[in-house]
Amino acid sequence: MLKNITVYRILISLLVLCISARELFAQQTGSLKGIVVTADGAAAVGATLVLKKGNSGAVADTEGQFLFPSLEPGHYTLSASMVGYTSLNEKVEIRAGEQTEIRITLQTDMVQLQTVEVTGRRDSGYKSDYSFAATKSAIPVTEIPSTVSTITQALIRDRQAVRFDDIARNTNVRVTNNGRSVVIRGFVSTTRLINGLRTLNENYRFPAISPVVESYEVVKGPSSSMFGNMSPGGVVNLVTKKPLADKKQAVSFSVGSFNTVRGDLDFTGKVTEDGKILYRINVFGQNSDTWYTNMKDNGFTVAHSFSFLPKDGTRINVDLNHTRLTTMEHDGLFPFKGKSIDQTPIGFSVLQMGDRNKTSTTSLNISASQKLGKVLTLNVSYLKDLLTWDDKRHVANVYLGDRAWSAGDSSVSVAYAEWDSKTDSDNITAYLTADFNSGKIAHKALVGYDYNASLFNWGTYRNTTTNIGSINVYDPAKSSSALDGATYPLSAYTYDRVNKTRDFANGIYFQDQVSFTERLKVLLGLRFESYTFRLAYQTPVQNDVSQNAWLPKIGVTYNLPSNTHVYGSYITGFQPVSSGSLVFGSVEGGGTLKPEYSNQFEFGAKQELFGKNLLLTAAVYQIKKTNVTQLTNPGVVNANDRIWRQLGEVTSKGFELEFNGQVSRAFSLSGAYNYNDAQISKDLNEANVGQRLGLAPKHQGNIWAKYELVKQGALKGLGFGFGANFSSETPMLQAPALSTPSYTVLDAALTYKIDRVSFNFNLNNITNKRYYTGAVRATERYYVGAPRSFMFRVGYSL
Repeated sequence: MLKNITVYRILISLLVLCISARELFAQQTGSLKGIVVTADGAAAVGATLVLKKGNSGAVADTEGQFLFPSLEPGHYTLSASMVGYTSLNEKVEIRAGEQTEIRITLQTDMVQLQTVEVTGRRDSGYKSDYSFAATKSAIPVTEIPSTVSTITQALIRDRQAVRFDDIARNTNVRVTNNGRSVVIRGFVSTTRLINGLRTLNENYRFPAISPVVESYEVVKGPSSSMFGNMSPGGVVNLVTKKPLADKKQAVSFSVGSFNTVRGDLDFTGKVTEDGKILYRINVFGQNSDTWYTNMKDNGFTVAHSFSFLPKDGTRINVDLNHTRLTTMEHDGLFPFKGKSIDQTPIGFSVLQMGDRNKTSTTSLNISASQKLGKVLTLNVSYLKDLLTWDDKRHVANVYLGDRAWSAGDSSVSVAYAEWDSKTDSDNITAYLTADFNSGKIAHKALVGYDYNASLFNWGTYRNTTTNIGSINVYDPAKSSSALDGATYPLSAYTYDRVNKTRDFANGIYFQDQVSFTERLKVLLGLRFESYTFRLAYQTPVQNDVSQNAWLPKIGVTYNLPSNTHVYGSYITGFQPVSSGSLVFGSVEGGGTLKPEYSNQFEFGAKQELFGKNLLLTAAVYQIKKTNVTQLTNPGVVNANDRIWRQLGEVTSKGFELEFNGQVSRAFSLSGAYNYNDAQISKDLNEANVGQRLGLAPKHQGNIWAKYELVKQGALKGLGFGFGANFSSETPMLQAPALSTPSYTVLDAALTYKIDRVSFNFNLNNITNKRYYTGAVRATERYYVGAPRSFMFRVGYSL
């Protein structure tokens, strides 16, 4: 018995000793808890944390948080790093029995980003810190002496935008005519860039699928000094998603109005353990009706991207994108005879069952960046685009005027047409960048060469030569009963040879950002552009038309205290006359059409607020464009009877205000306002001076605000979004004396995140406002905005 008591006492003593030792050890150790964010306040997911004393390591989680639990007291150096950001070392002190907390903010590394887009972007907020679209260099937005508006992936996701049309208003860009007419600062822009390279122009009928787009960058004003012939209003650059070194897997499923069903996935990560080969794959699919009768909007796209990083200073990226769309290019609404346009049902269409447009696009983009010593970097990029177009549709003959309407009623006559065509383009850019100092003056210079060529094959066009029936939306009994598209006699016209066109452009350019001090920077640039149209390509009557231009630019930025950046710039632009103007019709008064030239003066200020998390940009500008080409008889039936004139000069003056970013970690904002006065300033006919440009409203703007609960609790992750966009009355494209009315449209969203699952509910056009994004003329082609609609999305990420 005594022995047992002794054993028990020994065991109890050992237990007390262990507990005491544990408590003593706990008092002698500490812990380190922290969060890593990027400059815009977003969580730096996957950032690597290393404590150099002891070489302990951790990785930031989906909230950007990390923890080192048991550390001996003392002084440590904490290293934080992530691809695309400048590594940061912080001194921390660990005290016994205490938990030290730290917040680390990583800044974008412009050197790592390179000048060719070969690195995946991580910014997840509404503010973009840099852009290469305006200068072909990864320059901070605050140092660019012009306005660059960026629609980030975060904003695209919050708005559940599938096409640029759905989100363009957030940059004060007006999109109409099924996405083909993008109006920037009063001018229609038909050129698109993908990762800084020119792609197919207005024949690239439908805009890119946003789920495979990292961001949209809108460079305001002429961009010819960097990219050749461009609209003076600006250009849209699509930045595609690139691979990330951190493993990311996300899938989502959506349902919504018009029987819409969507699904997409986004996988990225390392192919090899050493991270020298990275991959990313995006897949998106949609089946949907639309608010138009007999009009679908189905699409599928798959985008592969691989990055090769064999050694320091070498980066290669390969993107392959294939998209197939089955939808229609709607011709817009028109007023029935004796009725107003508002009496035409918003969903009216003469399309019949079986009408469809099948568009297939394939693009290959190869980009490479190679450092050549400490100063030079060679950048090369190639883009190949292929497009096929297969269109079958019924069309209203409203262009025939009174002949389109049956006598005594409002039945409109209908025709039928089929059109097969294809086009492709090749684009190459190669340039050297040099970062060096001459004394106390720093230079970020580049010199390069661009080549692009596009081949447009008009293919075969088949149509009915006589009316095949009529449609009356007010009295269906008066509509034809058999409009099936199968029994019509068609006459065929093969454009394949005579109207095959090919255009070539060669450009040599130089640019230098000169930093006289840390605050004062001057941007100088000059480009020589040679452009050639080749008409009736590869036929005995082939004809070349060449146009050349010298394109200078200069810009100055000055950084004032309190994160205020003021700037001024003068840039020039150039647009050759379109091939359609050269092929069809004649010039009023004889002679030939001259190239269109433009220039812009812009002055503004950029203010970083709330710890540099929100960027406010204000700018005033004046754009002048000379030798403007205009069709004098837009109602002509035969294209060969068209008469073109160059009316002299148009001027666009305006003021823009934009703000994007975060007021706090919980509150995000994106908004813009634009006053624009675009009108004819010189004309052969004095009576036309002062006439406004079509599709250019004087006032337009938008705001989108999102508030998300970020504190701990059951409601953490719940978010609310609200937005509004408005426009004053808008002149018609070919009848600018007439206008479509002003409008205001309201949108809202509800979001919720719980662990790896996210929910998004968006309600657009809350009041079901009927509005027009633009119109061609009083008798036809009114493009109507979408009626009230909703979209619900469920997402899961690893």
